[in-house]
Amino acid sequence: MRTVITSTLALLVLLASNAMGASIDGRLGLTAKLGFLMPIQDDLISSTTDSKTGFAAGGGLIYGFCNNFAAELDITHAPNLDVEDAGVKVGDVSLTDISLGLQYRFTPENRLVPYLGAGVDFIQGDFKNQFNNSYDLDWTTGGHVSAGVDYFATRGVALTAELRGIFAPKGDMKSTALEYDPTSFVGTVGIRLFLPEHPFD
Repeated sequence: MRTVITSTLALLVLLASNAMGASIDGRLGLTAKLGFLMPIQDDLISSTTDSKTGFAAGGGLIYGFCNNFAAELDITHAPNLDVEDAGVKVGDVSLTDISLGLQYRFTPENRLVPYLGAGVDFIQGDFKNQFNNSYDLDWTTGGHVSAGVDYFATRGVALTAELRGIFAPKGDMKSTALEYDPTSFVGTVGIRLFLPEHPFD
């Protein structure tokens, strides 16, 4: 029994010590996440009256270039957003958002690291109507603001949660006179895996 208690205490101390000094300065991280995307405008596709919240997933890279700042490449994909007109489903929209951003990370040496972010977004997608006809949505460029938190279970593994607002001008739906409005709100949870400072030494 004493061996079990000693081993448990040693493991807890090891985990706690690994989690301390969780700064990502000079470290590359891989992110995987899932959550939801909610269109802010009801008429995501012009001439329609309602757009539903849908599942979203994605991932990316994060790199800390000093104690408080990090750069991030992020890709988020929402594969199936229902679009309705007067309560009748008229099609599905998929959206892909590729973003480049910066984070300001508070308390970077702690296990719990809140952050604020902002950046530029490149968005496109496609629309499939109720007759199974598919239309490409042109690229449009906008920006985002975000707030999130990373919790370092160990120095190399962090759980993450984020809320993000994406703002962009309307884009064209090819082969039609219609437009789409990608302005949306995204909430995700996920995991980050960080490499050591000098992984090839």
